[in-house]
Parts: sequence; structure tokens; C-alpha cells
Amino acid sequence: MEEANVLDVKDGTVSVASAFSGHQQAVLDRDHKFLSRAVEEAYKGVECGDGGPFGAVVVCNDEVVVSCHNMVLKHMDPTAHAEVTAIRETRFQ
Repeated sequence: MEEANVLDVKDGTVSVASAFSGHQQAVLDRDHKFLSRAVEEAYKGVECGDGGPFGAVVVCNDEVVVSCHNMVLKHMDPTAHAEVTAIRETRFQ
């Protein structure tokens, strides 16, 4: 089993996990929970028409700090990808 990359930062620990279609490596249950949350966000974004089927979460100290989906169509902003939107939203936390 391969663990997510873990980064120690000034205010805590940040886990970074990614999933690629066809990727055969296992993900820890802890990371699966976070990836599932990102997938839920992707569905939300499609259901409300905000953008493509992409979701992202920012995790700090094993807790979801921010959960976002693609907002390209809603904001008419080609940079409003899920991961960029999530990073932008962290400034309000």
C-alpha cells in the first residue's frame, strides 16, 4: 500500500493524494475518505452546472479544511479548476 505524500508545514500536516484512472496502487482508508469527498464535490459541480466533473479537498491534520468543485462555467473563469478554487478558499479559513 502506498501512502499519500505528507508535507509538514508551519501550521500542521498536509496530506496530498491523487488518483489517476487505471492507477493500480492502493490508497489508505484515510486517504480514500478524502478522495471520496472530492468525488462528491465533483458530482455537486456537475449537478448544479458550475463546471466539469472535478472536485478537490484541502486537508490539514487529517481534517477537511475546504471542499470545492470546478467553477469554470459559473464564474466564466478558465482558471477556476477545483484544485485552484479550493486553494483560493483556504484564505477564508
